[in-house]
Amino acid sequence: MILIAIGLIIGGVFWYSYQQTNLTSGSEIKLTKTKSSNKDAATVTKSSSRAPTFYVDIKGAVQKPGVYRMTSQQRVNDVVLAAGGFLTNADQNQVNLSLKLYDQQIIYVPIKGEIQDQSLPTTIEQTPTEAATASSGAVTASAAESSVTTTKFDLNTATKEQLMQINGIGEKKAELIINYRQEHGQFKQLDELKDISGIGDKTLEVLKENLTLGQE
Repeated sequence: MILIAIGLIIGGVFWYSYQQTNLTSGSEIKLTKTKSSNKDAATVTKSSSRAPTFYVDIKGAVQKPGVYRMTSQQRVNDVVLAAGGFLTNADQNQVNLSLKLYDQQIIYVPIKGEIQDQSLPTTIEQTPTEAATASSGAVTASAAESSVTTTKFDLNTATKEQLMQINGIGEKKAELIINYRQEHGQFKQLDELKDISGIGDKTLEVLKENLTLGQE
């Protein structure tokens, strides 16, 4: 009986040791897989964060026109979303949302029925190669000046949305301009804009490049 008991004890010890070995091995395999998965995820994240970043200027009929920091992996649709999306009167048919973005790109979203000034450097069909060529030393001073020509709006008839397309005019200033126009009648000269809160000499000079009084 003593020999049988000793045999059972020895067998139990070997069985316990075997189970512990298998458990340890399984844990090591699981831990190795977890570390490998984490490493792969970190590699993907690191790779995405390395995508070149640059700045794109979106103007026109979007909620928040302005300059946005984007990456080479993004497209026009992404910068439209970053700008809060289209306004209700935006002419989306003139915007190619699938185009890739590039540094210093200008995207202009016209409103429905708007006749866009052909001299605007805002065509989103322009490729990065064309943009680089346009900015090279081969461009003359006169060509450079014409490339920055912008659409001019009539100060006495422009809508709130049209005024917000102008650099320096946000929603609040656009409303103030329209309220001033309703209270005092049509503007007789652009300098009257200085009577509106928030518009000084420097701002006025910028606005004059985008505004007219009737047919000028």
